[in-house]
Amino acid sequence: MKVALLNSCRYLGGAELWQIRLAKFLAAQKDEVKFLVKPGRFADLVKKEGFASVSIPMAFDLDIFSICKIFRELKSFQPDAVIFNDQRDLRLGVLAASRAKVPLKIQRKGWSFLKGSFRDRFYYSRVDYVAAVSKDIEHLFKEKLNMGDSRLYYLPNGVSLDRFQNLDPLALRKKISASPDEILLGMAGRLEKQKRQADLIRAAQILTRRGHKVRVILAGEGKARQSLEKLALNIGVAQLVSFLGFVEKVEEFLVGLDIFVFCSEQEGMPNAVLEAFAAARPVVAAEIAGVRELIENGKSGLLYSAGDVDALAGLIERLIQDPALRGNLASAARHAVEEKVAERKIFLGFREWLSQKLKEKQK
Repeated sequence: MKVALLNSCRYLGGAELWQIRLAKFLAAQKDEVKFLVKPGRFADLVKKEGFASVSIPMAFDLDIFSICKIFRELKSFQPDAVIFNDQRDLRLGVLAASRAKVPLKIQRKGWSFLKGSFRDRFYYSRVDYVAAVSKDIEHLFKEKLNMGDSRLYYLPNGVSLDRFQNLDPLALRKKISASPDEILLGMAGRLEKQKRQADLIRAAQILTRRGHKVRVILAGEGKARQSLEKLALNIGVAQLVSFLGFVEKVEEFLVGLDIFVFCSEQEGMPNAVLEAFAAARPVVAAEIAGVRELIENGKSGLLYSAGDVDALAGLIERLIQDPALRGNLASAARHAVEEKVAERKIFLGFREWLSQKLKEKQK
């Protein structure tokens, strides 16, 4: 089987790393994979991992040059399936893929937002299937676009537990020169407004005023970094906030945390939370679509209303004061990952589904 993966994001986030892991899995099955990517950090990682790739600007939705180049590359590669990652990938790629007569055109939808506008209807009518990472996203397509079950495939995020073996939990503490009595609070993800890393910085200010010794460590890069650095400086906690930039081995970051925090106001099914579960870290997360599918409040994590900084600070304080609760949540989270979201099993099912749909197309 030949698969083309489109991605118009220049930064590195959970969706980009998911594509890399899928590509590695497919390559191990002797499938042929090719990336069509926007220049940037993700394109650099694709090359570093040794995958065939083509750089395409994908500068805006009606970028005719990019549409034509995508068409030429797909026509030359002749993939059995093309998988779009983001909205711009879809808008540029689905027209090119249709003209190139790619049998399977699939949009992996990992963000729980859909207007149901004329534009949405136009582009999604040209997609064969939507691979939704959460049940909430499936519901969105049924509600907004009246899409039937036959065009939807449930493709939750998963995690490879092998990555979390034999890691040094003290390495992160040494890297940032944290003292043994400091509680390390961390979040992984692109630095952007939607992710609300600012809420964690503000919560750290509240906790510090209450006498708690905390450090905030942010893994990820993005356009909000400058504003986050300015915020930390303005509210007097700059010395307590560390920006690590992109972390290639996020598992090494996660096992070093005392508490993992997830503040995002909109997601599909966040990889970051799954990976924190695999690292056996207690999690405090905003109660949003996707997260609700992962966390049973009070048992495998603690939930609060997105944007409520006081509530966030209160839950973190509760965990700081109750080490036993931290341990119980961490154990339950790890168990949940082991039972439900082993990544290899998910990828095997997805590949089998792709093969079946391809056979149906060829009849």
